[in-house]
Amino acid sequence: MNRAAWFLADLLFPNRCGCCGETVAYDAYFCDACAEALEGLRTSADAWEALHAGEEFPWERAFSVYAYRGAARSGVLAMKDGSRNFGISTGELLADEVRQTLMPEQIGCVTWVPIGRRRRRAQGYAHAELLGKSLAKALARPARGDLLTERDSALRQHQLNAEERKLFAERFQHTRRSLKGQTVLLCDDVLTTGNTLKRCASLLREAGAAHVYAAVAAVRLRSAEKEQSAG
Repeated sequence: MNRAAWFLADLLFPNRCGCCGETVAYDAYFCDACAEALEGLRTSADAWEALHAGEEFPWERAFSVYAYRGAARSGVLAMKDGSRNFGISTGELLADEVRQTLMPEQIGCVTWVPIGRRRRRAQGYAHAELLGKSLAKALARPARGDLLTERDSALRQHQLNAEERKLFAERFQHTRRSLKGQTVLLCDDVLTTGNTLKRCASLLREAGAAHVYAAVAAVRLRSAEKEQSAG
């Protein structure tokens, strides 16, 4: 697209910051303030796993980009509402994190935590799919949405406590498509208790995946949140 076409598109369909929604340049993901705030929130998944020491995970390693607060929280919520900039940008950054551990050609496919048909119709959009496809594109690996399903439910995870989330995670099932011997990269938006990712990663193992890695936009560090509140 030439500059004149970009200018016209920018007038008719202004590009908006993937966090705060302010109008930004046509080729920008975020406004300057949110971009700076996001840079200060960069956090590896190791920080989350350190808070869950002693637990066993069905993935070999997890990757993340941000701590789930401030601008990153706003970005995840905007992504859930249909904004694409945060998901695309974060998928590209996640790819950089993954490359530090895996060569892209080692990855058989990228998949994501699914949403049920009812919720997809209501939202008209699946945010984890956007993140997963952005990551798959950045890594030049196949993106597969045919591996996992979610049974429809009127409940949402944020309405439940940690114990209830464990049971609620059983709504996920695999589609019995074989993944024998493959390395699978599993995506979701936020890693909070880990119950959803544990369930989905275990299902991928049941389907024959030899190795499962987890990749999330953000991790929720509850201990750090408590310390900040106390301060």
